[in-house]
Amino acid sequence: MFALLSKWPLVRQIRERKNGTGLESMSDKTRAMHARIDDAKVARSICPYCGVGCGQLVYHKDGKLISIEGDPESPISQGNLCPKGAASYQLLTHSQRETKIKYRAPRAKQWTEISMDRAMDMVADRVWESRKRTFVRQENGATIN
Repeated sequence: MFALLSKWPLVRQIRERKNGTGLESMSDKTRAMHARIDDAKVARSICPYCGVGCGQLVYHKDGKLISIEGDPESPISQGNLCPKGAASYQLLTHSQRETKIKYRAPRAKQWTEISMDRAMDMVADRVWESRKRTFVRQENGATIN
């Protein structure tokens, strides 16, 4: 019975005259626990939502995302994230996340899956057409905007 009681954190605190804020306040099970991110790799990133550019720490292990949290070294956010930024993990791991590129033609009612190459070509074509239509050139041929 004494062996069982001596494992209790409260008994250890009283016996060792500790204040209960250190290791003596932990059970053996608690002491053996480790954070999920202890042996994970970290990649620095930027929050994908608004244009502020808050820093994020992206923890990953064996090709799997483990956690995303604010980067305390970010001069912009200093480790803080807004609710949307704090939900970045769910943005990437939610079961209903779209993982294929879809396109809906003008006035069409259905989405169709397209390849990454086709999507990139479509974006590049639209940017190029917009440039040709709207860029203003100086007399020497340099663009103004």
